[in-house]
Amino acid sequence: MDLLEQLGDVAVPEVPAAREFTAAVRRKLHPRLLALHVAEFAVGATVWGARHMLVALFAAVVFTVTGSWPRAVKRLPPLAN
Repeated sequence: MDLLEQLGDVAVPEVPAAREFTAAVRRKLHPRLLALHVAEFAVGATVWGARHMLVALFAAVVFTVTGSWPRAVKRLPPLAN
């Protein structure tokens, strides 16, 4: 008996009702998505905050050593994703 004949004899479970399926998706998927979004935001915000804090600290060190503020930087280059 080849594989296709074996698969022809396998019973296929019934498709769940739309209401039950939607409820299962909400129960299982939504909390995971929320946790992923919160974690991604926390990591991204931490990196962004640390980057800007380091720029400010570097400017303070330059001011301490040279006695004048560094030239203004128009914008920081964007972080690579």
